[in-house]
Amino acid sequence: QNLVVFTATEDNAVVGYIGMSVVVDEGYIFNVAVDGTHRNRGIGSALVETLVTYAKKNNLCFLTLEVRESNGNARSLYEKFGFIKVGERKNYYSSPTENAVLMTRCF
Repeated sequence: QNLVVFTATEDNAVVGYIGMSVVVDEGYIFNVAVDGTHRNRGIGSALVETLVTYAKKNNLCFLTLEVRESNGNARSLYEKFGFIKVGERKNYYSSPTENAVLMTRCF
């Protein structure tokens, strides 16, 4: 298993990051975050695009992730990059309890 992390910086400070674990030819995105004061500036899109490009160049077969059912902004971002809903995990998240939507992008 390999870990891959990309960061977005501004004035030498990290304002966003995306992390993925890779097992053989599969990528699992375990976290995407952008500082609240830096959202809606394309940072999340740039991070996801960077990771998708990395996955293609490294011959991964697919990327997968989980996202809160209520997080419409994140789901729209992933859909923009070709991720589709492939399932749900009931009550996956806590505080508050919420389902996870499973999304995958195949190459």
